[in-house]
Amino acid sequence: MAVTKLSGSRRTTQVPAEVPSSETSQPPSRHVRVFEAIANLNRGFDQILADVTALKELGFFRDEFSSRFAKTCRLTVQEMRAWAIFETTEALHERAEEDWARFGRMLLEYEKKFRDPNDVLIEAERLKQKLQKEADQKTAKKRPAKKEARERAERKPRFIRIFMRSALLSSKLGKQRRSFSHTSACIVVN
Repeated sequence: MAVTKLSGSRRTTQVPAEVPSSETSQPPSRHVRVFEAIANLNRGFDQILADVTALKELGFFRDEFSSRFAKTCRLTVQEMRAWAIFETTEALHERAEEDWARFGRMLLEYEKKFRDPNDVLIEAERLKQKLQKEADQKTAKKRPAKKEARERAERKPRFIRIFMRSALLSSKLGKQRRSFSHTSACIVVN
């Protein structure tokens, strides 16, 4: 028999201490049955290992071949246990991930029913502030890039800057001035 207890604003169902969990009115969930089956599987592997050890202590597996068999048997059982645990936990992981997503969607849908209309406005303001912050960070990142390009241009040797200016000037003045500007750029080396 479950007792409903009011604590704070949430209602929780608690099972009294005197009632064993196996005697509750609800049948065990699928999760409980899966984990009990995995525990039983592990117990079975433990029992096989204990039986092999007991046979060895009773005098079986005394010669070299039998001793190797006992060791191989133990290692094979341990490998099979590890494989079984790996496969079951992988399947449990996938199932739990699907359940998590499904129940998360269900919870969001349920909460939408009771959402305050002002919450939408508050959330919109938070989103606006977040987008503004991201935009500010982007522009802050672009500024150093421009500054860095300017510094790089200033670090170029003077003769390259002069050459570039003279090439620009010659393209503006025409073909007859082009040869003069190239020669002047080569002369000035600093």
